[in-house]
Amino acid sequence: MATFPRTPLSLADDQGQPAVTVTRAVFALAGVLALVLGFIGLDQYLASQGVADRDPLNLLYGTLQLFVLGSDPLEGGTDFPPALQVARFVAPIVTLYAFAEAARVLLASEMRRLRARRSRRHVVVCGDSSVARTLAHRLHLSGHRVVVVRTQPIGPLELRRRGLLGVNGDARDPDVLRGAGVPRAATLYACAETSAANLEIAAAAARMAAPRNDLAVYAQIHEADWALTLQARRLGVPHTPGQRLDFFHLDQLAVHVLLDQRPLPNRPDRVPRLLVAGDSSLVRALIVEIARHWRLRRSSPAQRVVVDLVAPDAIRVRDRFAERGGVVQDGCRVTAYETDVSALLDDPGRAGYDRVFLCFADDREGLELALREHRLWRRVSGDIIVVVDALAAITEAFSRDQREEPLLDPIDGRVRLFSAVAAGCDPALIAEDLSERLGRLIHERFVEASLLRGERLGGGPALCPWSELDEELRRSNRQQAGDFGIKLHMVGCAVVPADGGDDDFCFTEAEVELLARREQQRWAEAARGNGWVRGARRDGALRQTPDLVDWEELGPEGRAKCRAAVLEIPQILADAGFRVVRLTDTGVSRALNPA
Repeated sequence: MATFPRTPLSLADDQGQPAVTVTRAVFALAGVLALVLGFIGLDQYLASQGVADRDPLNLLYGTLQLFVLGSDPLEGGTDFPPALQVARFVAPIVTLYAFAEAARVLLASEMRRLRARRSRRHVVVCGDSSVARTLAHRLHLSGHRVVVVRTQPIGPLELRRRGLLGVNGDARDPDVLRGAGVPRAATLYACAETSAANLEIAAAAARMAAPRNDLAVYAQIHEADWALTLQARRLGVPHTPGQRLDFFHLDQLAVHVLLDQRPLPNRPDRVPRLLVAGDSSLVRALIVEIARHWRLRRSSPAQRVVVDLVAPDAIRVRDRFAERGGVVQDGCRVTAYETDVSALLDDPGRAGYDRVFLCFADDREGLELALREHRLWRRVSGDIIVVVDALAAITEAFSRDQREEPLLDPIDGRVRLFSAVAAGCDPALIAEDLSERLGRLIHERFVEASLLRGERLGGGPALCPWSELDEELRRSNRQQAGDFGIKLHMVGCAVVPADGGDDDFCFTEAEVELLARREQQRWAEAARGNGWVRGARRDGALRQTPDLVDWEELGPEGRAKCRAAVLEIPQILADAGFRVVRLTDTGVSRALNPA
């Protein structure tokens, strides 16, 4: 069974840890030895002194007194048995070691708290979840100083093993955040078990860092619709230089990684047929990403991926896609089945699949289905991808080592395990805020339009996937997306999550002209900032362009580009799961100062 690359959740012990463990074991044995020898030696000594009543409890009490440099029965004695002599010296040494070790642990704990509080430009990860642990581990591996804030006790051994600093407490408490050094941190991730807690943490951290406005805050939102709602409200806030607050949904990040690692098969003769089964929250995000992924790879705009959806609420999910329209309706043809996969496979006339995605909330259910349903193996020509989290550690049992055979049958390597947590907990992906995602959609629509005109991928510097696009072009798309909120405010509009309501929004002619002027002004300022100057013709090598002028001097072609960029705003937002609404019924433009 092939597996996707995954990040281990713990680090190996540091080099000094084995020596500490051996030392502790030696002194523990010495303590037991002192106790045994002391008991025997004290019994021998009292017998030599003619004491007939040697009660075992009294002997034990007297032996324990050896560990604190004294024993009542030995007061004034001189001639002790060898066993007692050894115990008299070993027991106090064990006690001194115990005190020294306790002092060392307490001092180390205090030093870690002090280092956490005084850290600068570090990363703070808040939460007790597996997402928080995985994210902290990855950040540490990438060379960042990481402070974790957890409500559960953090043992010094765990911190030392992972190379982290730790603070115990509720991250919603400003005093706890100050103890983690948030006022001087570079980035904070709120990854608690609930979205409400993460919002409180993000708000507290943003207020704490407000005087300098250069703290990046990322809050995990567990519900996809709630994440869209918060992203919409964040988009409506004018951009503040240096300030970064975003909300991420793990499923959205994970499916992006999944299809990036395993692109859909692209055959000129037919479209892919896919089976998506399961009750996991990942299902909806996966279908949306499949549609977006396919639109950039299909050879004709009429081609739509065939998706058979098997889930307890498959009809509701399909209807919701139909209500919202947008990217899924354009890229996929979803058929819903509220049954189980085995019943679906009972139909002998059903066509085969190019790929299967098993996304169950219970890892075992999906894995068992992939490993025992032999009819599924015959119906699928490609991969059978199983989303697992709790069972991700067993993937090694199916992996073929260079020297050894796998422990379990990998079924020709066709079944692949995929951990959404390991894939989604990528700091680089989380840092792709809403402007980044909208910028990618702007580029994707440009590529799609170019392909419809007969151009081919690779035919120009911008005709390539987003991951291969030049950084300056990507930055230009991000800047264009980052101005959406300002433009919408200028004409009295806002963004809300798409909900199947009236989505035929369009700007008036006056609004298009107003916003096109704004777009030309924004673009010209950004181009000058990137070193472009006005020239008679466009020359990328000399960084010259004739469009670097005010709106009044801009030619018809340049004005048409600005108008087209404005008219595409509602469609781009729709692809991201949003729609534009007016704040009033009059539709009167408000020429707000964009600054």
